[in-house]
Amino acid sequence: MNVLFLKVINAIFNLAELSIFIEVILSWIPNIRENELTRIIHSINEPFLKPGRYIQERLLPNLMVDFSPMIALFIIYLIRRVLFTIL
Repeated sequence: MNVLFLKVINAIFNLAELSIFIEVILSWIPNIRENELTRIIHSINEPFLKPGRYIQERLLPNLMVDFSPMIALFIIYLIRRVLFTIL
């Protein structure tokens, strides 16, 4: 398959991972939720984080720590491995 296509797909996965890391770091800063950039990053990451929050709520209800970013990164890793194995 085309090497350029594979690099673009890899860059998309890297961007998704980076945006999750940025959201995690921004979540530690108080009073930043009013920022427009933070809202954009949150709207991009919410489809990735929502399944992780659902899984966490089912397995460990009422847990004070949000593990959904780690679950989302693991899911992205699995999708990447499967996709690059197929291609």
